Amino acid sequence: MSGTVIDVTDADFDSVVVQVPGPVLAVFRAEWSSVCLMLDPVLEEVAKEYAGRLTIARLDIDEWNSRKTPPKYNITAIPTLHVFKGGEIVNTWIGPTNKARVVATVKPYL
Repeated sequence: MSGTVIDVTDADFDSVVVQVPGPVLAVFRAEWSSVCLMLDPVLEEVAKEYAGRLTIARLDIDEWNSRKTPPKYNITAIPTLHVFKGGEIVNTWIGPTNKARVVATVKPYL
C-alpha cells in the first residue's frame, strides 16, 4: 500500500488483489480506451490520498499476460472497478467515473 497504482497481470493478480486482507480497488481497463485513460490521474490521486489504507491495482485486459483474469470476474465492459476485501468483491462500478464516485465506491470498506 505505497500510495501508487500497481499494474498487475494474470501472474500476480491473486497475490496483489485477492489474497490481501485489506481493501483493494481492482481496475480492469484498456490502454486504447479514452475513458480509461481519463481515469488514470484520478486513480493516482486516490492512491496518494488513501495510501496505507487502500491498494489500487490496474489490469490491462488486452495485454497478452492479462487475458485469463477478466473472464474469471465476468468483465464485459471497461473500465470496471471491483472493490475486493478479504478476497471477495464487495462493491463494483462499471463505466465512466470521477474522483467523487471512486471515493464513494471504496470508502465504506476502508
